[in-house]
Formats: sequence, structure tokens, C-alpha cells
Amino acid sequence: MKIVRFQWQDKVNWGIVENGTIFSLVGNLYGNFEKGGKLCQLCDVRLLAPAVPNNIMVACGRNYTGTITQLGVAIPQEPALFFKPATTVVDPGGDIIYPPISHDLRYEAELCCIMKREAKNVSEEKALDYVLGYTCGNDCTLMDLFKKDAHITRAKGFDTSGPLGPFLVTDIDPHNLAIKSRVNGETKQDSNTNLMIFSVEKIISYISAFLTLRPGDVVWTGTPEGGHCPTKVGDVIEVEIEGIGLLKNRVVAPK
Repeated sequence: MKIVRFQWQDKVNWGIVENGTIFSLVGNLYGNFEKGGKLCQLCDVRLLAPAVPNNIMVACGRNYTGTITQLGVAIPQEPALFFKPATTVVDPGGDIIYPPISHDLRYEAELCCIMKREAKNVSEEKALDYVLGYTCGNDCTLMDLFKKDAHITRAKGFDTSGPLGPFLVTDIDPHNLAIKSRVNGETKQDSNTNLMIFSVEKIISYISAFLTLRPGDVVWTGTPEGGHCPTKVGDVIEVEIEGIGLLKNRVVAPK
């Protein structure tokens, strides 16, 4: 099932997409819901990020074998985590604002998990039961600030550094999905989620051992090799994941 969050007739709604038509979502998104009546066509609405995180999002770095080789770093023994504020979220088609404090903005295609119920101390075996669905993410990074600060608070936590979308898909297997990124139409990343070092369920279980995940929270699962290339104002970055869709955003100068 494909779920969308969208703006239509000056209202923000959640809906279910089938063959280009949006139907109402009846019930509780994070509980029991079903498809309602026809609302509108997908082409007639403005898509919004299919997640409303409470305060922060939790991300896992260095989680693909190819990325480890590309960066020349050691394979982590446990998931390497960091936080992204809710203010990083950008809608599909929205702008990534290149902050003037940096001159080296880079992209990272990622599979993101949207939680549907509170998760605390969950086992790996049951972790996916707490996931509502999956979407595409672009974990933008200010690489020069990362090198300068020696940590990632500014580098990955700046406003508009976390585009999400376009759809939230509930019925796919996250373990074997093609994941790609493009810059101005040129393929930069072309990999598969089966190359993750730590599985989706491992990451969720690991996080829940020290942090309570709540409905709407987002877990980012890492990026494959080929990311970390510099971008410039005007570049169009695409993230595409099999079975989910295409997330497209433009890098712009600050107003």
C-alpha cells in the first residue's frame, strides 16, 4: 500500500494512492485504517514528506560495505548512530538550502523507516512489527564542517538536510531493494539494501535499547557507495528506491 501526505484545497491530508488516484485514509494512521472514498488525482496535489517526526530522527552511518571501502574507515562493530532534527525534513520537490557556512554540500541516498507504534527494548525478531512503512531519504552533509568539527551536529543537522518521500510504502521487504541516486540525471549511486552491514531490524532494536521510538519517528539506515560527492547551487538530486518511488530536490542558495 502506498500512503501519501499531501496538501489539497488548502488542507493537509493523509491518503492512499492507487493508479494515480488518492483515496481518503479512514481511521488512525498509526493504528487501524482503511481506504475510504476517492478524493482527487495525485497530479493535482502538492506532496509533503510522509512523516512527522516528534523531535528528532535517528540515523545510522557507515552501514554499507562499499561505503566503508570508499571512505577508508573500519567496519563498525555496532551501528554508528547520530541524530537529525525534525527541522531537517524537506518535502518531495522542496528545496535544499545550501547554507553560507559551508562550501561542500553532499548527498546520500537512504532507505528510511517510519515507526507506527512506540518501540522500547524490542527484539530484532519483532522490530519490523513496529514499522509502518518505508520511504526514500537524502541525508545531506556539509563535508567541510564535518572535517572541521570532527563530529556531525552541524554537518548533518542543518535545516533542509533531510528530504523525505515521495510515498510511504507499507508492504515491501526492506532487505533486497535497489537504491540509486542521481545528480542532474547522472547516476551516482547504484546499489542494493542487501549490502547493509546492519539490517533494518538490527538498527531499530539497537536504538530501542536506549531510546524510545514513537509513532512518526524516522530511522535512517545508511547510504551505499557513490555518495559524498560535492554539489552546487542549481543541482537536482534524485533518490530512487525500488518499490517506493523517486524523491527529487533542487539545491538552492539561501534567500
